[in-house]
Amino acid sequence: MRIVVLTRNPRGIASRFLARGTVEVERVILDESRPVGLGRKLRKLRRVGLSAAPVGLALRRAYAQAGTGPPLDELRVPITRVPTLDGEEARAALEGVDVAVSLDNTLISEATFTVPKQGAINVHHGAVPDYRGGPPVFWELADRRDRVGFTVHRIDAGIDTGPVLAAGEIQISFRPTLAATLAATIPALHEASLEALETVLTSDLEGRAQPTGGRHRTTPTLRDYLRVRRRLRDYDHAP
Repeated sequence: MRIVVLTRNPRGIASRFLARGTVEVERVILDESRPVGLGRKLRKLRRVGLSAAPVGLALRRAYAQAGTGPPLDELRVPITRVPTLDGEEARAALEGVDVAVSLDNTLISEATFTVPKQGAINVHHGAVPDYRGGPPVFWELADRRDRVGFTVHRIDAGIDTGPVLAAGEIQISFRPTLAATLAATIPALHEASLEALETVLTSDLEGRAQPTGGRHRTTPTLRDYLRVRRRLRDYDHAP
């Protein structure tokens, strides 16, 4: 089976997947698009509130540090660099491919994810349908949960709404701070989800439909962030 990995992160979960060396990957298509423009950022801030801006910045740094993998350039897998996954260059690179695996991407257009013969699958960190979107671990902590889920699913036109191919969960590794909790939990979450992905790639790719309803998560507000900090502080002082 011809498998291609789609990613926008040259040192994230995609490189962790390739470093495992369990599945033969034909190539990586690396999205080198520029950061989101100011207009889109402002529209998002209007939705979630101005307090989400510094929270989002702090979380991006913490997640980047927790999820770092080896550089793609060191893994001896051919890399096709494209300006966007939603352009002609990416779609041309997917011609003849059996399945595309999306790791650490934003929303991919239907014009792209339908090019591979068997479509595209995504590794989402969060149990669907209640934890679509993200960020993972954070929202589970906010909901006072002790475990975080993951879902391997087919990509469709929605956000983390496609048929489920595999799912599981791990224990959150509590630490006194959010950054330390993420650093202790995210690598284990990645490894568990990648193990499930490897199993999926050797089996049927049809999947089962997700339940209706659910909830889409997004950038936390300052109030959300402080609630999680209080929970971790209480955990640190628990007898």
